[in-house]
Amino acid sequence: MRKISSRVHSRAPANQQPGAADRETLTMETAAIEKGEGEAFSLRMRERQHRRLRLVSHLVILILLAVETRALVTGEYVAAALVAIILSSILLTLRLNAKPGPDYAAAFALVSLTALLGYSMWSNQGLYSGALIAFPTILVIAGLITSERLFWGLLTLMLITVAVISIAAALGYHSFHPLPMGLQRWMVVSSILLLSAGTIVWLMREMRCMQRSLESEVKRLRCSQAKLTHLAGHDALTGLSNRASFNSHVARMIEMAGQRKGCIAVLYLDIDNFKTINDSLGHSAGDELIQAIASRLRQVVRDADALSRHGADEFVMALADVEDLQTAIRVAQRMQTVISQPFEVNAKQLFTSLSVGIAVFPDDGTDVDTLVRKSEVAMFQAKKAGRNTHIVHQADMASDNHDRLDIEQALRHAIARDELELFYQPIIALRGDRLIGAEALLRWRHPGYGLLGPDRFMDVAEQSGLIVEIGEWVLGQACREAVRWQTEGLKGLGVSVNLSAVQLRRNNLETVVADALASTGLGAAMLELELTESMLLEKSDQFLQLLRSLKQMGVKLAIDDFGTGYSNLSYLQRFQVDRLKIDKSFVSHIGSNEQNRAIVTAVIQMAHSLKLEVTAEGIEHQLVQRILTSLGCDHAQGYLFSRPVEADRFLEFAKAHSSIA
Repeated sequence: MRKISSRVHSRAPANQQPGAADRETLTMETAAIEKGEGEAFSLRMRERQHRRLRLVSHLVILILLAVETRALVTGEYVAAALVAIILSSILLTLRLNAKPGPDYAAAFALVSLTALLGYSMWSNQGLYSGALIAFPTILVIAGLITSERLFWGLLTLMLITVAVISIAAALGYHSFHPLPMGLQRWMVVSSILLLSAGTIVWLMREMRCMQRSLESEVKRLRCSQAKLTHLAGHDALTGLSNRASFNSHVARMIEMAGQRKGCIAVLYLDIDNFKTINDSLGHSAGDELIQAIASRLRQVVRDADALSRHGADEFVMALADVEDLQTAIRVAQRMQTVISQPFEVNAKQLFTSLSVGIAVFPDDGTDVDTLVRKSEVAMFQAKKAGRNTHIVHQADMASDNHDRLDIEQALRHAIARDELELFYQPIIALRGDRLIGAEALLRWRHPGYGLLGPDRFMDVAEQSGLIVEIGEWVLGQACREAVRWQTEGLKGLGVSVNLSAVQLRRNNLETVVADALASTGLGAAMLELELTESMLLEKSDQFLQLLRSLKQMGVKLAIDDFGTGYSNLSYLQRFQVDRLKIDKSFVSHIGSNEQNRAIVTAVIQMAHSLKLEVTAEGIEHQLVQRILTSLGCDHAQGYLFSRPVEADRFLEFAKAHSSIA
């Protein structure tokens, strides 16, 4: 069993971590939710308070109506008029105060009732009046459902009333005599007591109802807070830990492993071909698949391990207390087996796989960021190895990724710094040894690495999207150079330009080609666009329409490296190509390899039967040239005639070849 060996670690490209902006966004969202819930609760409480105040106002109105009726019956018209004025004022205030808010009607009603009771006491029995026992009830109501200012105002008014009555009686300004005990006095006092008791019972029920509402609101807020706390540390779709929570967990695992001199393994998992599934079946189906995969991955991890969703189709797993590297590899294999089983999504069976990168502590790093970054680098290597496999991180992977990152950063400035350059390789007509054009081949004069061929930077350009800008520059520059050939007297020389699959997937290629031709003045027939066989597998109507438009424009189409991809005779006719370019792997050994010779012969015959021209690439020997000429091959290019050269040197070659011809 292979033990974990010590490997020199170097810095890999930074892994994706949640930044301060993400945490700030989550904090703002949490605060907004809590603020919204608090405002909703406050609104409900205000509405309930408003209803209570209106009920108090209505209760006071009923009392005043009873007093009004009694005053009219007993002939106390002054009191009746005063009560009528107070009633009208309260009703008007209620009318003007229909919306929730500070209920001035209730305040006015309580003040009016207190004043009316004071007037009743002054005009009748003074402090002997049964109205006096209504004062505490009014204070209780005011203290529970109105403002503190109103409570103290009513208390002050009551104290002033009692003081005025007492002083007036003491100084002899007014005399007060209690009515004899009897049925009437019993009815008045009992009515006041019952009314006060009923009001207090109602208020007690309201208070208990409010208490239950507050308890329910507190419980709901605690649940909401718990959910927000969970969301702050977990992925909303799968329920797995998010990056911040995962990093915290793994940091503790690393600390414990360091104390025990143990090891942990970090596995970076990427779902193969998830984008295809997501684009074909929709995002809802993609989400369902992600959830199902997360559920299966949970079956593999132990309680001591950590599992996190790090991206749209990426998961990261940390294995605690790993004995050796083989343990981590076995876990990766088990995960791949679990995920390889079919998934039921939208009543369809879907199959997918995992590409896994593995890094271990302490060999590959001693902190979370480094381990995750290096496991991600290893995962990309697993992708390159054909997917559905696992790769253990090696020290040289970081170096390769450093170079790749350096190239990408420098490539972004290459056009502006005039570092890109086109070389041209002649294309020769085999019959007559006549120069008919050249293929434009991109080179990069890197300030540090020197002259680079496309094999060093083209993959980076395509994956970073820079190929679109570079492709437009190549097309325009090639057209300008072809026009230069025409002005130098080299009539009829065309130029071939290679296209990238990324350019074809863009919706503006037709416009780019038309603009290049229009801005340079090159005739469309002098431009040939080279496609690979893999590009022609695209069967969308949009792609077919693009090729038709290019053909209608007059541009020629060629299939480059024919025979190395998915050779299919049907697309030769469907896409109306003009030329096949036989890959040099078939041409270079045609003199000694009978099988290659048979293949080349068959391709030439088939192309001619379809009215297509044939160009053979990679010719380095005259024997190969003679064989191809005898087989009827139309054109050739290769080191036998010329290596790819700078624009000025190609112009010299073309002029010399033209004079010889």
